[in-house]
Amino acid sequence: MRRKFATNLIFLLTVNLLIKPYWIFGIDRVIQNKLPLADYGTYFAVFNYSFLLSIILDFGINNFNNRAISRDKNRLGEYLLNLMLVKGGLSVIYFALTFLSALLTGFDQLQMKMLFFLALNQILLSAILYFRSNIAALQLFKTDSLISTLDRLLAIVFCLLLLYLPAYKDSFNIMWFIYAQTLALLITAIVSFLVILGKSKIELRIWEGKFTKMILLKSAPFAMLALLMGIYYRIDAVMIEFMLPNGKEETGIYAASFRLLDAVNQFGYLFATLLLPMFAGMIRRNESMRHLVKFSSELLFVIAFITAADCYFFRNEMMTMLYQNATPYWSQIFGWLMCTFIPMSSIYVFGTLLTAKGNLKILNYIALGGMVLNITLNLYLVPHYGALGATIATLITQLLAAWAHIVAANRSFGYSYEARDFVKIASFGLLCCAVLAAVKMTPIDWRINLVIASAGCCLVSVITGLVPVTDVLRLIRPKGTS
Repeated sequence: MRRKFATNLIFLLTVNLLIKPYWIFGIDRVIQNKLPLADYGTYFAVFNYSFLLSIILDFGINNFNNRAISRDKNRLGEYLLNLMLVKGGLSVIYFALTFLSALLTGFDQLQMKMLFFLALNQILLSAILYFRSNIAALQLFKTDSLISTLDRLLAIVFCLLLLYLPAYKDSFNIMWFIYAQTLALLITAIVSFLVILGKSKIELRIWEGKFTKMILLKSAPFAMLALLMGIYYRIDAVMIEFMLPNGKEETGIYAASFRLLDAVNQFGYLFATLLLPMFAGMIRRNESMRHLVKFSSELLFVIAFITAADCYFFRNEMMTMLYQNATPYWSQIFGWLMCTFIPMSSIYVFGTLLTAKGNLKILNYIALGGMVLNITLNLYLVPHYGALGATIATLITQLLAAWAHIVAANRSFGYSYEARDFVKIASFGLLCCAVLAAVKMTPIDWRINLVIASAGCCLVSVITGLVPVTDVLRLIRPKGTS
């Protein structure tokens, strides 16, 4: 099972690493450097605002559809039209609530214009994810992998044309950036739909309202969980802009670091997407998951800790290299915000474990507590410390949320950690920090020091036993070899 997990993870990473890093560093970062900081800050705040209610667009339908089609592929023709109608109704509700709340919040004309297209982008993205749930259920994994990056690939092409063609480059503005994403998502949605049409014949049989209501009721706990977690993950940028007199600029500074946190979080998300069906299958077969939980949690913790420690120790150098207007204040925010990847890595494993067992009640309690805590901390810290206050609020919230997930998972499955596990983790963390501090003092180019320090931390993970060499060799050795 661990071999299957690792090989699928490598495949997913390979596909995603070809496109998404270039979007983050070659397009998104370049556009922020090109535009006034306040313009990008406004875009980032409105972008996060469009996310807050986006769970209405899905409401757990994708999970329901994936399970149903996986069990019986003949249902695709019947489900496709009916679920598209359901999602169409949810899209109207999402649009109405999002714009009503924006009017009550006090959005100006430019923000409302941005919100219109960014909300449309959320609807298109939700449609793509629904079509992909069908493609994945049909086990067309290569096709699904290509579609998962198609919108980013198209957006990269459109943005490069707008940024560098002589006719457009001098008049580039933030709305063009949004338009490029909208067009890319629209094309991807059409392609995804055509792929599904090629695999099914639509049945013109509309479901009764009772059946649709049953689906939505079953999906409601999943939707509530996603909504609560989305709020305490995305609300920071919105609160920064509206609580500070220079909110647009502070939001832009926060966005510079959040972009990188969001990028590394994609790695944790890939872990979760692979672990969920594995955990669910093992629970159904009544198999012990202790080794997979231990292996995946420790492996992701090692990756997260090394990433976060690298970013913290080399925060000034990284920010100066990436952003032309970066100051020590930017670096301070970046260093602490990247540390939140460590507790988040635990949530990706233990939260997925609880989801696989169906412990949604405790997950929703944790998410509700996280949302209340995050908003409360932001209300106090943002007015006093600006974007740095939001960073501190995020770190505290994620640390406590991770602790709650670990405790809940261990109680639910009867797991317990031995003293030597804590010794290994503590030893690894302290030794990694010592390696980074020592390497950073050497008079070598910081990029070389970063590589040396990262390699040293990887070695520390092996020495402390967090990454067992024998298990890693077993995973990468082809079957049939000795």
